[in-house]
Amino acid sequence: MIKIRLKRLFVLFFFALFICCNQTGLAQTFYTAANYKNNVLTEWENLRFGAFVHFNDNTFIEKEISKNTDPNIFNPLSIDFDALMAVFQEAGIRYAVLTARHTSGFCLWHSKVTKFGVESSPYKNDIVKLFVEACRKYKIKPCIYYCLWGNKDWNPADWNPIIRNELQSVAPKSVIMAQLRELSENYGSIFEFWLDMQCWADTTLKPQELYDLLKSKNPETIVHFNQQVQDGARLKYFPTDITNGEERVPPVTGHKSSYTINGTSCYIPFEYEITSQRCDRRSLGHGLMEGSVWFTYRDSHFYPVDSLYRCIKISYERGGSNILLSTAPDKSGTYKKADADSLIKLGKLIWGNK
Repeated sequence: MIKIRLKRLFVLFFFALFICCNQTGLAQTFYTAANYKNNVLTEWENLRFGAFVHFNDNTFIEKEISKNTDPNIFNPLSIDFDALMAVFQEAGIRYAVLTARHTSGFCLWHSKVTKFGVESSPYKNDIVKLFVEACRKYKIKPCIYYCLWGNKDWNPADWNPIIRNELQSVAPKSVIMAQLRELSENYGSIFEFWLDMQCWADTTLKPQELYDLLKSKNPETIVHFNQQVQDGARLKYFPTDITNGEERVPPVTGHKSSYTINGTSCYIPFEYEITSQRCDRRSLGHGLMEGSVWFTYRDSHFYPVDSLYRCIKISYERGGSNILLSTAPDKSGTYKKADADSLIKLGKLIWGNK
């Protein structure tokens, strides 16, 4: 009888502990990168060719690093994502990454935790929704770029009164977590989250927390931390499902997808991100070629396709799995005719020489 009572007490104790941990947030599942080439990574590698869609308030003020404070700046007369996706389809682009929040913090969706976004602009439609729906219509994998910030190196509260007022009652970390929940919950399955500028993030926010959040919503979502300007030989931010060297091809010795992190083997393939636009007077200075820019301008233009393909070919030959081409729609959310033609020509080179 005493043993039975003790057993019941132990059961009740652990049940109470379980409830308590869940209510206080102590119980948490930790996720990590795959230790082998699983089905999700196989699918990602088979896509081979993706496109960044650099479109945000930067497009309207014509600045690569936006410190815009006025939502009214974002004023497209129309958004034609159908035209954009039709170009992707013809070029053989199989996944697309939209800059949902870039450096200024301007949100292309109806976020509940800020007024600095499309709802406060003349164009009030949810652009993330339009983009994701267009992707699915044309059988392109929808992906989302999100720029982290909140520490002393980059915090829009320093210059933006809207964000400054909002951050009086909440930390940047809470805003980031809330917005990533919105993006991961409200648009169906997002194939990949492309997280940028962990070096700018609220110092209390660790990559593991972001990774766990997004994986808890969908374990098959690819979560990628931009490893910034290098050749992918080292992981600056972990866990991550893929790696890259922003605007850099793998080293001459080739990309090795097998990493050992804290004694555990991980399979982490390489994505080469390269810009398609050239604008000499604004160059980022990061590209293998002069004049590289992310966004489009009145005087920017597509690089010569053969020049782009030479770099892309090097990445493939050195073990890079995928190409993520940074493309730059104009103020209508689609491409200039010359850019669209060049993109299709480049796609034919990529798939014709597979």
